[in-house]
Amino acid sequence: MVVGVSGGADSLALLHALQTLAPEQGWRLHAAYLNHGLRSEAEEEARFVAELAIQWGLGCTVECADVRSIASQPGVSLEEAARQARYAFLARVAQRLQAEIVAVGHHADDQAETILMHLLRGSGLAGLRGMLPSTSLSDLRLSALPPDLRQDSQNIRLVRPWLTTRRAEIDSYVVANGLSPREDASNADTTFFRNRLRHDILPQLKSINPQLVRSLGHTALSLQGDHDALNLYRDELWERIAQIQSERIRLHLTTLRKLIRGDQRALVRRAIAMLRPELRNVSWEHSERLLDLLHDHPLQDSGGPYPLLAGLSAELNYDWLDIISDRFDTSDNAQITAPAPLLLPGQVELENGWTLQAVLVDWQASDKPPWWIYDDQHRIWLSAALTGPLVVRSRRPGDRLRVLGLGGSKAIPDLMTELKLPRAGRAHWPLLVDDTDEILWLVGQRPSEHCRLPANVTSAWEIRLKQQR
Repeated sequence: MVVGVSGGADSLALLHALQTLAPEQGWRLHAAYLNHGLRSEAEEEARFVAELAIQWGLGCTVECADVRSIASQPGVSLEEAARQARYAFLARVAQRLQAEIVAVGHHADDQAETILMHLLRGSGLAGLRGMLPSTSLSDLRLSALPPDLRQDSQNIRLVRPWLTTRRAEIDSYVVANGLSPREDASNADTTFFRNRLRHDILPQLKSINPQLVRSLGHTALSLQGDHDALNLYRDELWERIAQIQSERIRLHLTTLRKLIRGDQRALVRRAIAMLRPELRNVSWEHSERLLDLLHDHPLQDSGGPYPLLAGLSAELNYDWLDIISDRFDTSDNAQITAPAPLLLPGQVELENGWTLQAVLVDWQASDKPPWWIYDDQHRIWLSAALTGPLVVRSRRPGDRLRVLGLGGSKAIPDLMTELKLPRAGRAHWPLLVDDTDEILWLVGQRPSEHCRLPANVTSAWEIRLKQQR
């Protein structure tokens, strides 16, 4: 068991209590201290923790972190940078020692502060339940840290044994056991949000309710139970309506619209969290704008992209509400980003593993032509008199296709909408054009009137769309 020790009363008492219980429980303890590089006295604290660990016969790891550098990133406070650096450090120590548990000294007064912080910042049920007595260390989001400082901590539990214990009780334990903790002077610095709550706001609230800490602790326990029950129900909803793809989550639109708004919000935010697990705080507005759209336009089934946050956007794609990352690639669809010639015969390599190939085919006059044999959208046939080359390109403003059998032309964007092509793939969907830039094929979808060949022909250029497996 790795124990996070700062040298203060809470963590020192925790280490002592666990050390007292260790022989009968069969625990092996290891103390871990992180110097955040913010205070000159931290070096003395590190020596104190290391010497105490030796005195008590425990292993100890001490490291330093450049928390100010982490906090220099936009939107990352010094408090948040220190928190992330500390948990990443504890995870690294646990991984190195193959420890299954990391213990920290958060107590009931810390819990009250946390709940109020979340309330003042605006939080849902997950935030208002406060800190959990036990959770997977991997559930902590450490987005401010570079990847090399994060560990795969899926199998490590983070436990908070003091979470229902008052700070006054811990202080009494410290005195009773003759412990000499080190006090962190920064705890009195009210420029930090948590310290302002601790020293300015909580005393005023306690004057109204002397049992505030106990009351908020009970609230946290109650909401933890409610959150767990709701999560079971929403897990079932998620299984019913969500499709998980690489960098895209699809929510079945008709089913989603039938849900109450609270469930809609929870599922949208779950999709965001799944695509961006490192994000800690997703603001109310990020989901509400999207839910307002669904409510205000109940029949709309196409539209977007609608920006969300952190490179995510939402799109209405007929049967689906898609939450899409900017890293999403349309790997299911052929794509082209720059015009390329298609020689006759010849082939063009498209993106995402697709190929467009031109071959001359012929048949006997007594045989059925190939378009009677191949009934799919991945082949067209053009006059054998064409000498080429043809060109494959993406769409341009004003593009229209004279659709085979339609008796007229359609704008390419309108045709893409009618065919319900995925929005993410439309901008670079391949079009096959001739030397006059006449569109011959919306590739894989609709051929043009140029593909209407006389009944008596016995040869043609066959253009095949193939995906490499």
